[in-house]
Amino acid sequence: MPPAPRCRVRHHLPGRTRLDLSGPWPPDGLGGVRERLAAAGIVLVRADPQVRSLLLTHPPREAATILSCVRRALAGEELDDPAPPPPAGPSPAAARPRRILAHAAPLPDAPDTDLDEMSLLAPDAVAGRLGVSASGLDAAQVTAARARAGANHLPQPVGRSGRAILLAQVSNLPVALLAGSCVLSLATGGVLDALVTLAVIGINTGIGFGTENATERLIRRLSRPVAHPASVVRAGIAASVPADDVVPGDILVLAPGMRVAADARLIEARDLTLDESTLTGESLPVEKTAAALALVPRAVAERHNLVHAGTIVTGGDGRAIVLRTGARTEAARTQLLIGRVRAPRPMIEEKLEALSGRLALGCLGASGLLLAGSLLRGEPLVAALRSAIALAVAAIPEGLPAVATTTLAIGAREMEKEKAFVRALPAIEAIGSIDTICLDKTGTLTRNEMAVVRAAGVGGAVDLEPGTPVPEAVRRDLAAFAEAVALCSEAELEPRAGSPTELALLDLAAASGLDIAVRRAALPVRALSSRNHARRFMATEHVGPSGPLVFVKGAPEDVLALCATEGGPEEARPLTDARRAEWLALNTDFAGRGLRVLAAARGAGPLGDGAPTGLAFLGLAGLADPVRAEAAEAIDLFHKAGIRTIMMTGDQAGTALAVAEALALSRTGILRMATGPDIAGLDPAALGDLALATSVFARVSPADKLRIVEALQAKGRRVAMLGDGVNDGPALRAAAVGVAVGRRATPVAREVADLVLADDDLRELARAIARGRATEDNVRNAIRFLFATNLSEIFVMLAETLHGAGEGETPMELFWLNLVTDILPALGLALAEPRGDVMDRAPRRSDAPLFDRAELQGLALDGGAIAAGALAGHFLALGRFGAGPRTRAVTFTTLAFGQILHAWALRDRSSGSPRTLRISERRLEASLGGALALLAVPFLVPGLRRLLGIAPAQLSDLGLAALLGGASFVVGEGRRIVRGAS
Repeated sequence: MPPAPRCRVRHHLPGRTRLDLSGPWPPDGLGGVRERLAAAGIVLVRADPQVRSLLLTHPPREAATILSCVRRALAGEELDDPAPPPPAGPSPAAARPRRILAHAAPLPDAPDTDLDEMSLLAPDAVAGRLGVSASGLDAAQVTAARARAGANHLPQPVGRSGRAILLAQVSNLPVALLAGSCVLSLATGGVLDALVTLAVIGINTGIGFGTENATERLIRRLSRPVAHPASVVRAGIAASVPADDVVPGDILVLAPGMRVAADARLIEARDLTLDESTLTGESLPVEKTAAALALVPRAVAERHNLVHAGTIVTGGDGRAIVLRTGARTEAARTQLLIGRVRAPRPMIEEKLEALSGRLALGCLGASGLLLAGSLLRGEPLVAALRSAIALAVAAIPEGLPAVATTTLAIGAREMEKEKAFVRALPAIEAIGSIDTICLDKTGTLTRNEMAVVRAAGVGGAVDLEPGTPVPEAVRRDLAAFAEAVALCSEAELEPRAGSPTELALLDLAAASGLDIAVRRAALPVRALSSRNHARRFMATEHVGPSGPLVFVKGAPEDVLALCATEGGPEEARPLTDARRAEWLALNTDFAGRGLRVLAAARGAGPLGDGAPTGLAFLGLAGLADPVRAEAAEAIDLFHKAGIRTIMMTGDQAGTALAVAEALALSRTGILRMATGPDIAGLDPAALGDLALATSVFARVSPADKLRIVEALQAKGRRVAMLGDGVNDGPALRAAAVGVAVGRRATPVAREVADLVLADDDLRELARAIARGRATEDNVRNAIRFLFATNLSEIFVMLAETLHGAGEGETPMELFWLNLVTDILPALGLALAEPRGDVMDRAPRRSDAPLFDRAELQGLALDGGAIAAGALAGHFLALGRFGAGPRTRAVTFTTLAFGQILHAWALRDRSSGSPRTLRISERRLEASLGGALALLAVPFLVPGLRRLLGIAPAQLSDLGLAALLGGASFVVGEGRRIVRGAS
């Protein structure tokens, strides 16, 4: 016999206990256990094998007693209610009579109310369990409930503070290296050197802080929550109160257009539908009922008799008892999940730190070698230390943080022009490195609104383009259908009022050329019969010129059953069995496309009390949340850029698959789909393998989306998550790049996102990716220039100092080179326009270093070529002038010329339009011209010249420097040409 599951108490309340189970689940289920527990007076309300828990209700007993009973029942023992009865003497509270009356009802125990348990109870039982009457709470009860439950507002995610943004600018290794250089300069008396370095750190910090702080303020303005009132019944009077004032036990009054203020159990529902898309991803309005559910709902989307905070009433009306408010609602649970998710670190930071770490080690090694060589040659310790520090200064690219930050800031500004707002500068590189995009469906790929996308009259089916007039060729065939859906409706187009479905049908009627107002005036409505669960159609009676007319719309099977003919009044013909079967087949075809299908009919005679009969069937309409026209183009752009696309939605599998097919979501053309239940038991590794081969995930929860994103990133993918709802928040936070999409994005989505798109156009993301890739290319090119030039300075310093005492360059010379003649050329490279092929190649591998071994070797060769020219000038001057200021001036000028010309060699010549290339070259030319002008400043300002330790410029010296600097450029260009040819 297999061992029984082990159990422990998760929480225990008077009359209710929840247990967690571990070990094997009984193979025959819990039927026998349920019966044995019932003998002991214990009701097994819910057994959930997925989360391995039991929910029990019982008479007042100790937790240990309940636990013992369950363990015995699981072991197969028969129970006979061994628990001790409650004390004979009632407590004062128990002695008081409990009446379900206004002004006398006990307060509901809101914090512990089990939503799923309430969904299984009838409305009267729910009211009785909570002690709430139809009159609602009185003022004293409201005050007491608010004191217990707190204000009814969701915990808002906190954006980055100014202090956090400021710290982010300085808490990285490149800035730490600069700070170390500053300390070394101060230690050896180089106060001016230290001040210059501090100025560089300050400029870099100011640029980064200013850019990120401005974007943060903008996103906060976009995310500012809007206050919504709530309608409640208190002391028998309906009143409008701020949503924050709603408390557990309140009775909500629900009407079209209202935003639900809290999680609540319906006690009345008349044709009630809600938009739950921000919470579940369900695109179509969800029908609600007050009736008890037969089965425990497995997901929020299956709670058909509950309404949840943040959802919107789209049709009908109803009343609901509030169960949970504020931080206890389903929306808040999703937000709390966001708080547990740690956002991944931007890859550019990791790569720069790895490169800076290598640089720091190389710097220490070179400085140590130089110090040892100087001491062996007999130089004084202080002089040897100064030479070693000068080499350290040469090794550290002081301009790196400023160039990287400025380049990213410029990229952020360019993205803002495309209405894409980047929260943190390092995210720009992450955007460019995306190789997988996970997209929410509703509101992201679709419009999050209903429209008729396919219709059928007696002449056949036709696809329709929402928002455009119905083609003349099919207007006649759809005329009678359009009239029927316009008359059998309570919705209005001006101003828009009514359910999304009815408004979509009115849009179809208007697009068919029908003047709805004129037609309604000609055939005024006299009676109306609403749709309900027993009768799935709506019927209206109208005053016609020759007597009463009846129009019907609803479920195709139900409407067909009322019909004897088909076609409009001028072309009616008998509805044969064959034609009836054809209509049903067409209905199946529409449904198979993921459409919601409605039929319409008309007939003569009064409406009466029963269902109308003998009607004429007019046709079908297939409604859907239409795919955004620009979404298909964006998906194609992503695929061309080597980016995989995956849809993740809480919507139905059929609907999700239809949208995926319409968008050609899979690059291979093969669509593989999985659902929430399919992935429930998978470990992260198995889920990652499945996600690598799957294009559509349907019926997934916010936690499922989070697991999918984390599993993909564990497989080495760089994931962008796109969404707009609360249910997307955890995955947005976990993704390498979280993207909040569009004007309808919730404040939660915007606050956790790295990139906020102001509009709903996904092509903005494609443009942002292109800008991100271009920025990454430019940063790499600028860093390539900085490291090559700094390597040239290291080679020169090593050779000079090891060759002879007093020959090395001064620290201020190297500062001037690094901060003036390096930064401007590097910025010129960083300002290049995006290459023409930036979106025609696959993204770089996420695990690839900033520079691979071959590129590092190329950097060393470039640095060696520049150093060779400078050393040639140094030794020629040394032979003529000896060690001193003039020799340093020749070396300084030759090194500067070689570095400036090296920037020109790194310009982008591979692709792009002639205009784009010319713009990039002009920017680079301007920066190089500025660098040459700054190079001349020390020779024109005597004080600065003395500070650098160089002599006035001689024409012959400048000619020699230009010749040797140009020679190093020619050698480098020749090497690149040979490498390109091979």
